[in-house]
Amino acid sequence: METLDPSLQITIEDLPDEVLEFILSFLPPYKDLQNCKSVCKRWCGCAQNVLHKTSIKLIKAVGEFNILWKNVTATDIVPTITKRFSHAACILENNMYIFGGCTTNATSFNDLWRFDLSKRQWVRPLATGTYPVPKAYTTMVNYKDYLIVFGGWTYPSLSQYYQNVTMFNDIHFYCVKTNKWILINATNPPPPMAGHSACMKDDEMIVFGGLVMSPAQIFQMQCSNDVWVLNMSTFSWRKQSTTKPRPSPRYAQSLIKLDCDRLMLLGGVQTLQNRFVYSDCWILTMKGPIWTWKEIAVKNKEWASANIWCNPACKVGDKIVSLSRSRNGWNSAKPLVTSAVRLSNHNREGPPVSVRVEQSLQRPLDRDQNINGRRGVLPRQRNPINEPTAGPSNENDQSLNLGIINTNQDVNIASSSAEVRQNNAFDISKKESALRRSKNKNKGMKIVRQLQEANKYRMAAFACDSAGSNAPPENDLINQRQIAHLENRIEPPADNPQQRPPAVKKIKRNTLAMHVLDISTVVDGNSLNFVSWLCPRLGEMHGAPEELVMYSLVKGNGELIMFGGVHNDISILNYSEQQNMYSNSLHFISPPRDII
Repeated sequence: METLDPSLQITIEDLPDEVLEFILSFLPPYKDLQNCKSVCKRWCGCAQNVLHKTSIKLIKAVGEFNILWKNVTATDIVPTITKRFSHAACILENNMYIFGGCTTNATSFNDLWRFDLSKRQWVRPLATGTYPVPKAYTTMVNYKDYLIVFGGWTYPSLSQYYQNVTMFNDIHFYCVKTNKWILINATNPPPPMAGHSACMKDDEMIVFGGLVMSPAQIFQMQCSNDVWVLNMSTFSWRKQSTTKPRPSPRYAQSLIKLDCDRLMLLGGVQTLQNRFVYSDCWILTMKGPIWTWKEIAVKNKEWASANIWCNPACKVGDKIVSLSRSRNGWNSAKPLVTSAVRLSNHNREGPPVSVRVEQSLQRPLDRDQNINGRRGVLPRQRNPINEPTAGPSNENDQSLNLGIINTNQDVNIASSSAEVRQNNAFDISKKESALRRSKNKNKGMKIVRQLQEANKYRMAAFACDSAGSNAPPENDLINQRQIAHLENRIEPPADNPQQRPPAVKKIKRNTLAMHVLDISTVVDGNSLNFVSWLCPRLGEMHGAPEELVMYSLVKGNGELIMFGGVHNDISILNYSEQQNMYSNSLHFISPPRDII
C-alpha cells in the first residue's frame, strides 16, 4: 500500500491567518467564537481579530446602508415567546433578555425570556423569588450579573371598569447566576412612571422623563423632564439638579450612552395637553453637583426617522440607527400610528380617562348626507333661465322656459335645440357623477369598517383602557347591514358562470427602512454643536420586514437584533384575527460577508 509523503500532508494549522479568520467568521460571534480562544495562542488572536472586524464591518455597513436582513419567524423556533409589543429588551453576555410587554389593553405580561444568541433558541427561565407584576412600557438595564427592571404600567381588568391605568415605581433585580427575582426597597423613590428611559453610569442608574403620577398633582397623569439617579450601593434615589434650558417634558424617547460622562436624548412625544412629536437632540453631561443640558442642532431632518418616539434608536459606533417606514411608502396606505391618543387630566368627580376614551370611540356615526360638517343637503341654487336644474323641479323650469319663449319673439328654434343638447349633456354628467359617488361610497364603507376595527387597538400602549361589550351597538348593526347590502349589490349573479370574479387588488407592502444619524461630530473627542441624518438608501431593501412600531432594537456582536412590535398599517391587516397585528418574529441586521 502506497503511503503519502509526509511533506504533502496539510492541516488547518498550515493555513494562512487570513484563511483561518475567514473560516472562523462563519461561527456565531458569541460563545462558539469565544471558545475558539482557548484552543491555542494563534486561534485566540484570530478569534479576537474576527470579533473586532465584525464590529468594524457593522459600523461601515450602517454608514453605507449596505446591510442584510435575516428574518426568523416564530414557527422556526420551538419553544417560542408570545407575541407582544412595548416590552423591554437587554443584552447580557451571549443572551438577549425580553421582559413584559402587552398585546391589548387587557393583556400584559411579566414573563422573562432569554434568547441564546449562539444557538438561536428561546429559553424561558423558571425563576424563583418575588416576580414583578405584569406590565408594559418599562425599562430593563444590565448591571454586573443582574437585570434591573423599573417602572411601567398596566391596565385594570375588564371587570374593573371605573379604575384608571396603574403605574409603578418598583425596582426588581433578576440575578442571572441564581435565577432569582429580588424586590428592592429603595429610599426616596420617584413617583410611579412609565415610558421613561434608563441608562447605567458606573454604579448608578440614570432615569429620565416618562409619564408620571405625582401626589403633588393629585395623581394626575403628566409628562416629566426630571432626572432621577439610583445609587446601587445604598439603594437610594435622588432627584438630580440640572441646568436650564432643558428638554421639554416627554415620554417614549431614546436615551443613548455616548461615553462614561455623557448621555444623548433623542426624540419623544407629549400628548397630554397638546400633541408634540419631538425630533430634537440633547446631550447631558454628568459632571459636578449640577449636570448640564445642551441642545445639539440636527441637520438634514428631511432624512430623519419618522415617529422616532415609537421607533427606538440604537448606537452603532459613531452612528445611531432607527428603523422606520421607507420613504417610498409614505404616499400609500394611511399609517395606524399617525397621532397619539390625547389623554385628559384625571377628573376625580367625573368618569375616569378610560371611560371617556371609550365613549369617544363609540359615538354614533353620522349616516346622513354630510356636507362640510352639516347634516342635510345643499340648498338648491337658482340657476339662470337658460340653464337646466337637476331634480324634480326640472319640469317646472321647462314650462317656465316655454312661456318665456312664447312671449319673447327673439328666441328662435336654434336656442331651443341648444338647450336640449345642454340638458342631455347635463344628464350624462349627472349619471357619471352618480356612478362615481356609488363607487366612492363602497370604498368609503370599507374604510369605515377598517377604521372602526383599528380604533380598538389604536395606540394600545399609550391610550387608556377601552373596555367594550361583546354585543355590538345598534349603530354598528346598522352599519353592518348597509355594508352587507352594498357588497351584495356588487357580487356577480350565481347563474352566470361566464362572468369572472373581480380581481383581488394587490396591496402595496410598506417595509421598514434604516435611518442613520451621524454623531461622529460629538464623540471620540469631537465637540461640535451638530449631528446629521445621512441620506437613506432609496427603494425597498431585500428581506426588510413589514412596518412595525413599538418593537425592541438592541446591538449584539456585529449585528442588530429587532424583536416584536405591532403593525403600523391598517390596510395590510386581517382584523378577523387580532393576533395578526402583533409580532414575535426576530429580525437580524448584519453586514455582507467578505469574499476571498
